[in-house]
Amino acid sequence: MFLELLDQVYFNNALLLWLYALGILIGAIVISQVILFFTKNVLSKITSKTKSDIDDVLVDLAEEPFAFLIVIAGFFIGYQFLAFPQDINTIFYNAIRVAIMLDIIWFVVRFVDSFFERIVAPVTKKSKTKLDDHIVPWLKKAIKVALVFIGIIVVLDNMGIDVWALLAGLGIGGLAFAFAAQKTIADAFGGISILFSRPFIVGDVINFSSGAYVGVVEDISLRHTKVRNFDKQLIIVPNSILASEIVVNVTTAPKKKVVWTIGVTYNTSNKKLEDAKKIIKKAIKDCKLCDDDFIVAFQGFGASSLDIFVVFYTKTSSFTDMVEARDQVGTQVKREFDKAKISFAFPTQTIHLEK
Repeated sequence: MFLELLDQVYFNNALLLWLYALGILIGAIVISQVILFFTKNVLSKITSKTKSDIDDVLVDLAEEPFAFLIVIAGFFIGYQFLAFPQDINTIFYNAIRVAIMLDIIWFVVRFVDSFFERIVAPVTKKSKTKLDDHIVPWLKKAIKVALVFIGIIVVLDNMGIDVWALLAGLGIGGLAFAFAAQKTIADAFGGISILFSRPFIVGDVINFSSGAYVGVVEDISLRHTKVRNFDKQLIIVPNSILASEIVVNVTTAPKKKVVWTIGVTYNTSNKKLEDAKKIIKKAIKDCKLCDDDFIVAFQGFGASSLDIFVVFYTKTSSFTDMVEARDQVGTQVKREFDKAKISFAFPTQTIHLEK
């Protein structure tokens, strides 16, 4: 009874042959999963301990693309047990050919990713210039896009599609497409301009849109730049905007500037006004983060105060140093003013009543 069941014909093939084909396919899938488990959990740990990065690249390549190739082989071998009409055979073998080509594309793209990540990136990190740190990610993306484009052309050609006629047809609408995508193209050219002119790089603090936005550059891509402001909000700016307007690179300043206007009350005597200026100068000199270049001078007669103009600089371009220096100087000035009984001014009004 069981043998008779195995001899039953379904779609021109005995059930036994279908079971052979299914068994081979299942076996191929099991083998592919074993390979994935071995490479991810055993082989990758072994290669990570070696000094060479080449074996790490090879392990990356031996994972998903190679496992997928095993599954394709399972389909191919299992199909050999079955008999179908010629037109179905043609469709199947064309599908296998396309699957293999897609796997090759996947393999090559994985190779590019692994090569840049494990070999090129460590080398660029050791270099003194930061230009290659920005060019390498773009170069990797460009190579991957080119490889995928070439792979698609090859796949379409093997499917019997006239690729060149298709490209010629796309070329007819190219002008309209370019017109519709002119903003994207402008952003891309802006990104290229930023990359090579280098008005700023990742990690710089920039000020743009006439001071409306200030933040740290986190990423520069082909179309836009990501800036994290000091409220920790992410600002995504099209590169066409940054390439066409004035951008202040705060980081490139060799020093940070602090400007204050300190007002004291109008009843402050001339002697105490001079003492106030001496206290401010001493506070700046005592601060180890402050540069010797500073200005402390009487500015003028304010609406409710005698104003002292103060300008000093930090020794570095560090924002943290500037904040710390401002804190040290301001705290010392407040403490010494209190000791000298010099009063800070605040808005007041004097009203005279006529009898």
